[in-house]
Amino acid sequence: MAKKVTKNELEQIQDFAKKINNATSRIGQLEMEKHAVMHALHDVQGDFSVFQNELKEKYGDVKINMQTGKFESKLEV
Repeated sequence: MAKKVTKNELEQIQDFAKKINNATSRIGQLEMEKHAVMHALHDVQGDFSVFQNELKEKYGDVKINMQTGKFESKLEV
């Protein structure tokens, strides 16, 4: 019985390990990017909420058409 794998088999094992490590590292990088984007989205949503409250104080509880800026009825069916 052989005491070790062949040189070719060792190279294949090392290649698989390298690919797995690279993929795992990339997943970690993507998760960090995802976290940063989600944090930025949370900040924008908070800023938008504050702005909506300012508009509500200025114009009342109205619906605003996002393309034209005109007020629309909130009672649309």
